[in-house]
Amino acid sequence: MNKQRKVSLVVLFGIPLFFLVLSLITGRWAFFLVSLPPCFLAGFTGFIVSKKQKSHSSNS
Repeated sequence: MNKQRKVSLVVLFGIPLFFLVLSLITGRWAFFLVSLPPCFLAGFTGFIVSKKQKSHSSNS
């Protein structure tokens, strides 16, 4: 697994997990709910880009 894929997985799962814990502690679910769309967008974008780069490098 390359570095870009690891970073995208951290953005995709790690950051929402942090905000989930924060929301559980504070009781304010807006933290968690507002963090989901940007994290998923950034995580999936990075994951797709790293996947395409891997396929281009293996074809060359």
